[in-house]
Amino acid sequence: MVTILLVEDDQHLIGTIAQPLADVGFHVVTASDSAQAMQAMYQSCPDMVLLDEKLPPVNGRQLCSYIRCISPIPIIALVGSEQGMASASFLEMGADACLGKRVSQRMLLARVSSLFRRCGIVSNYSFPVGIELDATEHQVSLGDRIVDLTPTEFRLLNCLALNSNRLVPYPELAIGVWGRQEISPSNLKFYLCSLKKKLANGSDSDFNLLNQRGVGFRFVRQ
Repeated sequence: MVTILLVEDDQHLIGTIAQPLADVGFHVVTASDSAQAMQAMYQSCPDMVLLDEKLPPVNGRQLCSYIRCISPIPIIALVGSEQGMASASFLEMGADACLGKRVSQRMLLARVSSLFRRCGIVSNYSFPVGIELDATEHQVSLGDRIVDLTPTEFRLLNCLALNSNRLVPYPELAIGVWGRQEISPSNLKFYLCSLKKKLANGSDSDFNLLNQRGVGFRFVRQ
């Protein structure tokens, strides 16, 4: 079943948008803020995201930009006006389309179907050689060894692996792991050290997790 993630904090809008999608066979997962949205990205592996322009604690444009960094799935922004500045800003951040929040059911379904035809459905992530991450089962494999990670450690590894060889700044990584930016570098470093110990235990892996002090972290091949 095709899964759509709806990120919206207005309960009335959730009903008017989610129900028509569910009625035609889509599985709709909802989140009311950016933290829940990122958790749903990893747990549900959605095939499309619909998100509001105003979200706590990270606004919709920032969330759109981050999702686009880690996934090519279609993104539709829900804005006050399709012709306004918000629409242009979302498109610059990587959204595939913008819809007014009061869109008709017919237009909503037509735009969703059109994007799926144009972009295709992408549910699986690709990861570097030497490590396999199953986002559905939250399982990490190194060769024939299963690595037992906490949910936070899994999200941290997932964010870094998806950005292989790219320096991921602290704020961006915090959004990807916790859905908010107010996470200290020392807290991130604590989880990184724990993650490195678990991955290195009895394994000759061909990658490493590096901290560039004051900037961010990087997943690199040896």
